[in-house]
Formats: sequence, C-alpha cells, structure tokens
Amino acid sequence: MKQHYYIDLVEEYPHVNFYSIHLDGEELSELERFFNKFPVGSEFDEDIDVVISWLDNIAERGALERYFRPEGHYGDGVGVIPIDIGNKVRLYCLRLSDKILVFGNGGVKDAPTWEESEELVPYVKLLIDTSRFISSRIKDGTIVLVDKEIVGNLNFSRDEKE
Repeated sequence: MKQHYYIDLVEEYPHVNFYSIHLDGEELSELERFFNKFPVGSEFDEDIDVVISWLDNIAERGALERYFRPEGHYGDGVGVIPIDIGNKVRLYCLRLSDKILVFGNGGVKDAPTWEESEELVPYVKLLIDTSRFISSRIKDGTIVLVDKEIVGNLNFSRDEKE
C-alpha cells in the first residue's frame, strides 16, 4: 500500500525552523500526534516536560548535533530527543542542518532498541525513508536547503509494509 505524506513548516525561530511530517488523510502533523498521546496528567508528564525543555533549548540555540542521539542508520540524520538517560518517552526527528529540523512521531520506549519496539519502528523507518528521499532530491536539485528553509517538492510516497 502506498503511503503519501508531505513536510510542513510547524514553527519558526531565530536560529532554526521546525518542520513535521504530515501523513495524507491525517488532520494533525506527526509532531502534534506525538503530543496528543501524552495529555497533561498522564504518567509521562515528567518525561514530556524533559522533551519540551529540549525543544525550547533547540529553538533558542539551533538544531546542534550534540542535542540529538543518532537513532537511524549511520549518516542519515535521524535522531531522538531527549538524550537524557532514564527518560521513557522518545520523539524522533530528522536533523537536516543546524537550522532545519523535521519531526516525526514517537512514543514510549518499550524495548532495548527502537528496532525491537513494534510501536517505534514505523516512526523511525518513516524518517529513514524521508532522509533518503530528501538526500536524493537535494542531489538532483528538486529540493534546496536555504538557510532555515526547505525549498522544493516536499510531497513523498513510499510503499508501506503491512
């Protein structure tokens, strides 16, 4: 089955722009869907507060490489917030530069690695595919990174494994 989606600008800051994946047919972006899983008063309030404080830090200083733990495959830019040990909640993203960050989704870490988590695998794989698509389009000139903006064709399709 084909999965269609696009990348949308979510928030602009002086040093970085936040984008998010938006699946066709979904009202909310993946970033919004992530936060909706953890309403105020949930057992993960403290973990979400840590994620939010990392996002605030990134918004203030930029998407510096040291703020992310690599999670996908070597060199694809897929990372996770937070890098704090002991936090059970993971928010996955694609760091394209110090000024451009694309958010996917995430959830509760319920296994030693994302590859072993039924919940987290689809989110990381979507970002890995997105990284590959963007890299390919940058090479052929249909996407250009200009300062804090991704300019070009930000609509994607991929074969979703059942």
